[in-house]
Amino acid sequence: MSTPHSAPHTHADSGWSVESIQSLIVAFVIAMAFRSFVLEGFVIPTGSMAPTLMGAHVRFRSDQTGYEFPIDAGPVADMLAQGGEAAMRTEVPLGDPMLGTNFPAFMKRLGSLYQRTRFGDRVLVLKSLYPFVEPRRFDVVVFKNPTDPFGDTQNFIKRLIGLPDETLLLLDGDIFTGPLDAVGLDSLRVQRKPEHIQRTVWQPVYNLDYQPVDLPRLQSIARRPWPGIPWRTPGWDEREPRARRWTSSQPTEVTWDNTIRPIDDWNAYNMLRGRFVETIAVSDIRVAAAVEAENPQALRSQLTLTSRGHEFVFAIADGFASVLMRGREGRETVVEDRQPVPAMRPGVAVKVECWHVDQSLSLFIDGVRVAHAEYEWNPEERLAASFSGLSPEDFARNPLSRRPTQANISWSFEGSPLVLRTLRLDRDLYFRPGLLNPRDQFKSNGEYIDGLLFATNPMEPARLSEEHFLMLGDNSAASRDGRAWGRPHPLVEAQIGDDAPFLVHRKLLLGKAGAVYFPALLPLSDDGRALIPDFGRLRFIR
Repeated sequence: MSTPHSAPHTHADSGWSVESIQSLIVAFVIAMAFRSFVLEGFVIPTGSMAPTLMGAHVRFRSDQTGYEFPIDAGPVADMLAQGGEAAMRTEVPLGDPMLGTNFPAFMKRLGSLYQRTRFGDRVLVLKSLYPFVEPRRFDVVVFKNPTDPFGDTQNFIKRLIGLPDETLLLLDGDIFTGPLDAVGLDSLRVQRKPEHIQRTVWQPVYNLDYQPVDLPRLQSIARRPWPGIPWRTPGWDEREPRARRWTSSQPTEVTWDNTIRPIDDWNAYNMLRGRFVETIAVSDIRVAAAVEAENPQALRSQLTLTSRGHEFVFAIADGFASVLMRGREGRETVVEDRQPVPAMRPGVAVKVECWHVDQSLSLFIDGVRVAHAEYEWNPEERLAASFSGLSPEDFARNPLSRRPTQANISWSFEGSPLVLRTLRLDRDLYFRPGLLNPRDQFKSNGEYIDGLLFATNPMEPARLSEEHFLMLGDNSAASRDGRAWGRPHPLVEAQIGDDAPFLVHRKLLLGKAGAVYFPALLPLSDDGRALIPDFGRLRFIR
């Protein structure tokens, strides 16, 4: 028998159920609308943007130097698929990037690498941005893959390099553009990255903070002597491994040894891929160090980068900072800037950064740019300077026939005893030249295109219409991007009327990548399963 309160109670329960269902439906609709028009999460599948963004990868901390770095896990899956169960026990040599590009520091089984594989970064994409704001050069963009818009690789993420209504050429790793109706190479000018983006995309080459702790063991694994660090410091006190100390006021210098570590576009992320491509010497670099002088007012510092047939000089002396570009063999000065700097205090370290990038020179002290100058070579002048006089015609016949010349670096000091700490060298992104490969193009999309990679032929620079963009990966040596992918899918042509090869139509843009909101998981032990989110790698995407 029911109590007098039973009916109202049952009625209230029914009402609560109906209201809850209605609320859930409304919440679901709002969530779907938000996902469709405002924000959406994507997983990075491959390493074409590494190390800016990482696909499936394995992260290591070297027990020799403490340096931490990721490597592409794609080759692990490939080797296991080819070798079967037995391949799980196969050992592969891995190197520590701070010990050299071809110096094995430890051995790992493929099975262990497979167990330690992490998924790619998960990124949030601002989908509502581009209908109101024009895409900007150097944005990291998610878009529908024009060559396979409905397959497993339908969503791509790359850096936006080319804009509508412009002529574009990729040369010596940099981007040159001009108006759409540009005639001749003298009308193209280099495009420079904003400082906040440039700071994000510097790629580490070497850092003095990372020194081997067990040299006999290291040399036993490698079965050959370790050649030492690439910074040569004769006469300096080296008893403190991560610093170099000069104890007098007499002139001295630190030099870079290219025989130990060439300054090139090698990327540690591609380590397991082997040297499937030759590296290319680069000249867009940053040299930085914490400089602690006993008598900073008397200290004279001059870093000289010799490259492209010129000397690029970064100096601090007599209360002024200056940058200078001059031709070699006594030729006249090309560009120069000289500005006063704040007084440095005795025994207090200041961070000095010397940048040569995108045809510009900058000197920073404690993160503030105190001197800056730019030079404006057109692509023909850049070719002649970087490739020992190579002509555009010769480059177009074979872009790999001659490599850029190696850069040389010396950093001189005098006037005060000093200590250098955190001495490092980094390189810029380098968009590579090369030849088109039929394996990078889908046969179903039409006739193969051959010749040079798109936008790399100085005799025929690329021309982008008012609706097209060019997208490239930061990991240029291992990126199947707009340089290589050929013709669009027939459905792209049918639905949006676009048949332009190598380019992305405006209608295929999904949005700008805003942040890594869920980085790869951390393992509980060295070879354990990854279980803990690596929240320290949450970051905005530049």
